[in-house]
Amino acid sequence: MRALLAAALLPVLSAASGPSAGPAGPFRVAGGLAGLAGQPRAVAVGDWNGDGKLDLALASAQPDGVQVLIGAGNGGYTSAGTLAAGRSPAAIVAADFNSDGKVDLAVASHDSNSVTILLGDGSSFQPGVTVDSGGAGPTSLTAADFNGDGAVDLAVVNATTGEVALLLGNGAGGFVAGPRYAVGRQPVFVTTGDMDRNGLADLVVLSQGSNEVFVLTNAGGAAFSSSVGFGTGDSPASAAVGDFNRDGLADIAVANQGSNDVTLLLRNGSGSFNSLTLHTVGSRPVSIVAGDFNGDASLDIATANFDSGDVSVLLGDGGGGFGVVKNYPVGANPVALGQGDLNHDGRQDLVAADLGSSEVAILLNNGVGVFGVSASFGVGTQPLAAGLGDFNRDGGPDLAVANYASNNVSILQRALPTGFLAASNFPAGGTNPAGVAVADFNGDGKLDMAVANFGSNNVAVLLGDGAGGFGAPTTLDAGFDQPVAIVAGDFNGDGRSDLAVVNEGSEQVTVLLGASGGFTSGGTFKVGKSPFAIVASDVTGDGIADLLVVNAQSNDLSVLTGDGSGRFGAATTVSVAARPLGLAVADLNRDGRPDVVVANGGADRVTVLLGSGGGRFTKAEDAKAGSQPRAIVVDDFNGDGKPDLAVANQGSNTLSILIGDGTGRFAAPTTITTAGGPSALVGADFNGDGKLDLAIVNQSANTVSVLFGHGDGTFGTTP
Repeated sequence: MRALLAAALLPVLSAASGPSAGPAGPFRVAGGLAGLAGQPRAVAVGDWNGDGKLDLALASAQPDGVQVLIGAGNGGYTSAGTLAAGRSPAAIVAADFNSDGKVDLAVASHDSNSVTILLGDGSSFQPGVTVDSGGAGPTSLTAADFNGDGAVDLAVVNATTGEVALLLGNGAGGFVAGPRYAVGRQPVFVTTGDMDRNGLADLVVLSQGSNEVFVLTNAGGAAFSSSVGFGTGDSPASAAVGDFNRDGLADIAVANQGSNDVTLLLRNGSGSFNSLTLHTVGSRPVSIVAGDFNGDASLDIATANFDSGDVSVLLGDGGGGFGVVKNYPVGANPVALGQGDLNHDGRQDLVAADLGSSEVAILLNNGVGVFGVSASFGVGTQPLAAGLGDFNRDGGPDLAVANYASNNVSILQRALPTGFLAASNFPAGGTNPAGVAVADFNGDGKLDMAVANFGSNNVAVLLGDGAGGFGAPTTLDAGFDQPVAIVAGDFNGDGRSDLAVVNEGSEQVTVLLGASGGFTSGGTFKVGKSPFAIVASDVTGDGIADLLVVNAQSNDLSVLTGDGSGRFGAATTVSVAARPLGLAVADLNRDGRPDVVVANGGADRVTVLLGSGGGRFTKAEDAKAGSQPRAIVVDDFNGDGKPDLAVANQGSNTLSILIGDGTGRFAAPTTITTAGGPSALVGADFNGDGKLDLAIVNQSANTVSVLFGHGDGTFGTTP
C-alpha cells in the first residue's frame, strides 16, 4: 500500500531539485504592508537591530511620527512601533550621529521647522536632540561629513525660506547651526556626492521654481560655492548621483514630476554638464534612486510615480543610455523610494512608501533587473501537506507544513507584506509526516497541531504556546497503518477537538476522541482502496460532522455519516474518475446543500458531485484541470457570490483557476505556472487587503509560494 504515496512522490523526485528562477528580466513584487499608522512621506533603509537584515523607518504624518519595521530577511516585515518626531515629518535619513557604531535617524518635520535625532542603541531607538532646521518648511535632508572633522553633519532644504542650512554634528549626537545658502527659486530636494573629485562631499540641490539643479561644491570647513543652474524637466522633485556612463565622473539623474520624465546630466572634465537626456517614466515621478539592478556593473535608475501608482525601472547600458522603461504597480500614490538587499539574496531590491494607500510595497529583484512580489518561502524537504491557523494570535493566518523527507513541520508565521517570516521547524514526532491537522486539543485557547507520520505509523501532537512555538511531540499509537492524512473536528459534540486519521495500509479511518489529558479510541471505519485524503463536514444536514475520504485505487469517494457520539456508519461510495487525490466541500450550486469536488490525479479533471440531501450525491459535469491534479480549494475568487475553484496540478507544475457560474458548472481554466511539484493548497488573506490569496506547497522545490488575489478572479505575484 506504500506504493500510492510513493507514486505521488515520483513526479517530484524526477523533477529539478531547486525552485524555478522565473522569467529572465523583471523584479518580483512582494506585496504591500497595509494598515500603517499614518501616511508615509519618506523611507530610510538600514539595519536597526544589528541582525544583518535590512529594516525600514517611515517618516509619516496623520498621525505624525516614525514607524519602525523590522525585516525578517526574506522581504517580510513586522512593526516595532512608532517614534515621536515633529509636526508633519517630511524627510528621513539614517547615519551614525553619535559615533557609537550604531545606526541613528534624523527626521525633518515641515510644520515644526525642526530636525529630530533618534539615537539607535542596537535594538531600538531613543529620543535624541531636536534642533531648529535653520529655516522654514524643511522638505529634504542629507547626511555627510561636510566640514572634515570626522563627525556626520546634516544639510537641510528649507523650502519656504528658499535655502539650504547646514547642521554641524559634534560626533556625540548633537548639532549646531552652520552656514545657510540661498539656492535658486523654491529649492525642494538635496542629496550629496563628490562632484569634483576632491574627496569632499558636495551638495546637489533641486530648484523647483526655476526647473534647475544646482551643485554646491565643498571648499572645506563647511564652506560651499554655488554653480550656475543646469536645466531639468518640469518641476524637478528628486535626484540621484552616480557615474552613469562609467567615465569616473559623478553624474546626476533628476526625476521631473511635471513632465513625467528623468533628466540625465553627464559631468564633463571641465566641471560642467554638457549632456542632457530625457527618459519618459510613469506619471508624476517624485522620487528616484540609482543602483545596479541587473548585475552588469552599470547604474540603473528607478522612480516612484505618484499619480500612476507604480515604480518605473530603467536599466542602464553603461554609456549614459537606458533601455525601455518597465513599470511595476505598487499602490496608491507612492511618494518615496528606497533600495537595499531586503531578502538577503545579494541583489538590490526596492521599497516604495505609498501615501495614498498608507502602505509600503516591497519589490524584490530577480537578479536581472526585473522586480516583483516575492512569494516563495523555504520549508523542509518534500513538503506534502499544510494546515492553516493563527499560531501566534496576531489575527493573521499562519501555516503548518508537513515535510515528508526531513521529518519535521515548518511553521510559517504571517508577516506583511510578503506573506511569511522565515520558517521555524519542529520535529514531527515520527518519520515521513504526510498530513497535519490544526486545532486546540488541550482547551487552553492556543492552537496545536497533530501530525500523521506515514513511515513510523503514529500520530504526534504538538501543543502550541500561543506565540508561534510548539512543545515536544507526544506520540499516539492506535494501530495506525501508514497514516497518510488527518483531519480535526468535534465528532461527538462534547466541545473538544477530535481526530480522524486515514490509514492507507489498512484502508480504514481511525477516530480518536479528545478527552481530558489526551485522546480515547473512537473506533475504526472501513473505506475504499488506498485512501488518500479526508475532509470533515456535515453533508447530511443533521448538524453532525461526517467524514469524506477519496480512495486513489478504487477511484471512489467514501462517505461516513456521523451519529453524534463519535461513531460513523458504514461507508457509502460514489464513483469518481481515476486516482482521486484531493477533495473539498462547498455549496457549488447555491441550493443550501453541501456539494463535493474531487481532484482526480489520473484523469486530469475535477469531478463535481452535487448534494441531493442526506449525504447523497449526483454527478454533474466534470471540470478540466492540468496534469495530475492533487489539491483543491473552493472560494469566491471574483466577488460575484458564486464559488470558484483553484486546483494544484502536480504533473504540470501549474495552478488552474476555474470560475463558477453558481450552478455547479465551471468555465475553462486559467493556468498559472507554479514551482516544482505543487502538493497542497491553502486559501486565506495573507497580505491583509481583504482579498483571498493562495498558498501553494511545492514538493520538489521545498517551498511555499503565495499568489495574491486581485478580487476579480485573477492571481499574481503582485497584489
